[in-house]
Amino acid sequence: MGTIMAHAFLKQGKRVAVWNRSPGKAAALVAAGAQLCDSAHAALSASPVTVFVLLDDQATHGVLGRPGVMAALAGRTVIDYTTNGRDEGLALQALVNAAGGLYVKGMIVAYPRNVGHRQSHTLHTGDHEGFEQHRALLEALAGQTMFLPWDEALAFATVLHAQAFATMMAFFEAVGASERFGLPVAETARLLLDTSRFFISDALEEAVRRLEAQDFAGDQARLDVHAGAFAHIAQALHAQGAWTPVFDAVCGVVQRAESMGHGDQDIVAATQVFAAANPPETAAQRPI
Repeated sequence: MGTIMAHAFLKQGKRVAVWNRSPGKAAALVAAGAQLCDSAHAALSASPVTVFVLLDDQATHGVLGRPGVMAALAGRTVIDYTTNGRDEGLALQALVNAAGGLYVKGMIVAYPRNVGHRQSHTLHTGDHEGFEQHRALLEALAGQTMFLPWDEALAFATVLHAQAFATMMAFFEAVGASERFGLPVAETARLLLDTSRFFISDALEEAVRRLEAQDFAGDQARLDVHAGAFAHIAQALHAQGAWTPVFDAVCGVVQRAESMGHGDQDIVAATQVFAAANPPETAAQRPI
């Protein structure tokens, strides 16, 4: 990821200085026009902003503990894309601030192939001043970038990735189940993508509108109608021996929403099942 980010900066015409704990890994970047630094201190001194992409929090502290690094942080901004937790990030922010620098925690919502894509998103937190100073630079990594306070940023990142990966798994499940029906898997995957693209996008747009207006009228997609259809879909899947834990969970959610009195409302009312103060007990939560 770090190499791809550096290439994205170079493609935008930025002057890029790089340092890697394994110098040989920077050869392709040097060939592309980057300047290779012989130390972390030299890399930090070369620019008012430094992007960290390391293995983990321990590796980050290892770099910060190298000779001259802490002194080089004064008046500079560190943008850290290393994966770490809230407490680790806050501790790093305090450390950088104490050295006279600014700390911005970054999260990129894209796989490496889409770094630099205008539709990719990045999320940042930490020192807002540092983010605003270097917003234009960060847009070289993703066309859509935002800043939120620490707790809000981490909460949003959590629910965003839960939703995104659940969506992916539902797609993988459907593609896998198609093989049980004798359908060509690769062709069916393409058909699923093409056929569902507008349907799902429109459904989510409508859900946002209804949540903003608190309008759950069942004039388009009643929840109880979905529950009946879901039962038929599940029966057909199970008859073919398909293992569909994701869709089975969907059926369970809709049934619970019906039992809570939302059957005559729009399917977006299922949101209230997940927002309920007392969620249903799952098998994993039950005492043995």
